[in-house]
Amino acid sequence: MVVLSILVVALILPRLNDTRTASVIVRKTPAVESRPLTALRRAPAARVATTPPQQKTDMPRPLPTRPNVPPTAARTARPLTVPLTGPLTGPRAAIVIDDLGQSLSHFEQIAALNIPLTIAVIPGLPATARTVSEASRRGIEMLLHQPMEPREESGKNPGEGVLLTSMSAETLRGRVRASLAAVPGAVGVNNHMGSRFTEDAAGLGALMAEIKEHGLFWLDSRTTPGTRGVEAAHAAGVPALERDIFIDAEVNVEGIRRQVRKLIETARDRGSAVGIGHPHPETIAVLRELRAELLASGVTLVPVSSLLHGNRTPGPGTTLAAAVAVKGTAGEQTAKGKAATP
Repeated sequence: MVVLSILVVALILPRLNDTRTASVIVRKTPAVESRPLTALRRAPAARVATTPPQQKTDMPRPLPTRPNVPPTAARTARPLTVPLTGPLTGPRAAIVIDDLGQSLSHFEQIAALNIPLTIAVIPGLPATARTVSEASRRGIEMLLHQPMEPREESGKNPGEGVLLTSMSAETLRGRVRASLAAVPGAVGVNNHMGSRFTEDAAGLGALMAEIKEHGLFWLDSRTTPGTRGVEAAHAAGVPALERDIFIDAEVNVEGIRRQVRKLIETARDRGSAVGIGHPHPETIAVLRELRAELLASGVTLVPVSSLLHGNRTPGPGTTLAAAVAVKGTAGEQTAKGKAATP
């Protein structure tokens, strides 16, 4: 019996051990596989979070700054209406560029010349508002280039708000007010076309009354030898000047170069002179070419309003061009032709 008991124990004991081991394995296995997936995915993040900051070498470095260089906006906004040449007490010349407002590129090219000048802006054109805004921001002097009735009516369109000799004084003044509202900041008025209107005393009287009310001055473009613009201005007590030289009556480089030099000689002879040009590519190219020559001429280039101040200002009843008996009638360009200017 003892032997039989030993055999039974020997056979049963190993099976009990195997069952106990298997149960342990079964209990431990779920403990590993049942870990949430989120916990497994957070592990790499935890390792990244422990990375020392100094080991991150892919961060962009700030670009080096250039010391003592003013920002572009400051350079652009610098006023250009500062005399660049000669003493203020010496001979002076003013250059006025008419017909601005059709394209902002015209203004940008003129501003890039960086010489003191005046622009004359036509109301109601596609780029009038932007031109006025940029000229005001950059300190470039502006005139209202007021459309007026030409002598030759066929094929000529002076533009929006044109002044006609057939209009009443009330209508004329209302149109001038509307034009001035479209060119805020204008310091004076000159005529766009107007060979018929500037010979009409009644129409000019209404125009000058409105100009005086706004405290502006008159620049006669002299598109006709018979103009009475300066006479009417003085009668109304309005400061007035008139054009001496048309810079680009002939739109070619040689002719424009000759006229610019003539403007300087006229200023030397008389003490001051006014030249009027237009935003033709040829005109801008010549002014760019002759810039150094103009700066070295001994004649101070100034905005046109500067000729109304100082000891060389024409007195009442006189003009800058009083010595000239007859002047050309160039300058009456049609709105269609102006719009085609690049």
